[in-house]
Amino acid sequence: MQPTSIVAARGALLAAVAVALAAPAAAQAQLTYVAVGESTATGVGAQGGGYPPRLARRLEASGVPVRLLNLAAAGATVADVRRDQLPRALGAAPQLLTIGIGLNDLARGRSLRDFSKDLQVMADLLHRTKAVVVISNLPDLSLAPPAAGRAPDVGKRIEQYNAAIETVAARYGFVLADVWGASRAAVRAAGPGGFFAADGLHPSADGYERWADVLAPAAERALAAREQARRGAAAPPKP
Repeated sequence: MQPTSIVAARGALLAAVAVALAAPAAAQAQLTYVAVGESTATGVGAQGGGYPPRLARRLEASGVPVRLLNLAAAGATVADVRRDQLPRALGAAPQLLTIGIGLNDLARGRSLRDFSKDLQVMADLLHRTKAVVVISNLPDLSLAPPAAGRAPDVGKRIEQYNAAIETVAARYGFVLADVWGASRAAVRAAGPGGFFAADGLHPSADGYERWADVLAPAAERALAAREQARRGAAAPPKP
């Protein structure tokens, strides 16, 4: 059970977002949420979809109506997202955008330099929008069954990719969601099945729920802060 103070604080944040979205204009009645990424966003490995619809359901359950546009594609690399998904994402004028990318780049042996370069180009384009951008780091695949026997090498590569993601998030003011930490906590609590699906690579339904658990408070805080800043800027000066 969450402490009363945490529940109250989260309720206040959600109320601020809900008020912002309940403005008189009909076009403002919904939060447009766009997801870009790879198979973890499409939901490979589990019933019920990946983390985007689960995040949308959390927001809607809290009183925030959501229009979800999930542009993710299984097998996508960061270069694929930049080329194929971003034009549609930008055209949708999202208020919230989530990014989950890197696992296919890692699996294909792309260099850290190339991955970082493509990630920065993508981030630079997204930074020009007014959306709240939440970017996930990568789950700890060194704990997945297929990594048995080479976990240290896999773990090192994951950490390098995650460092690149963290650098981009800090540089462009994106919100970083710690899926790496969530995956480790889930595996500690329940073994690999606590996060990974039967294929040993993609998240299970529980894994996607944990992913959404990390995203939801990060998105809520960022949306509330954006709305508070907007209201402050729009307020008339005091006499």
